[in-house]
Amino acid sequence: MTAVSDGMAGARGAPAGKGAAVGGDVQRGWFPVDAERHRRDAPRYCPGCAAALSLAEGGQGLTTEYWTGQDRVFVCFCGACGWSGDIVLADRVVGHEAAD
Repeated sequence: MTAVSDGMAGARGAPAGKGAAVGGDVQRGWFPVDAERHRRDAPRYCPGCAAALSLAEGGQGLTTEYWTGQDRVFVCFCGACGWSGDIVLADRVVGHEAAD
């Protein structure tokens, strides 16, 4: 049984975060899980020139994330080639073949 499912308070009597599982960092709610998803899913390389975007990997880029409804959008800038744009994560892509 979790604090979310039965409405009980989290650790030390603090209210449980919305959607947070009991245990670990209950006080911070969704943040640790979301930060890990960002680290895992953020674009690592520029789509224009393939240079690393992350400063930690020697890149000169910038990547930030925002949400539009259910979509996760990464705004990217590459300092190596000047490319900038949005990268939207998708669960599924439906395409078509061009007519011959």
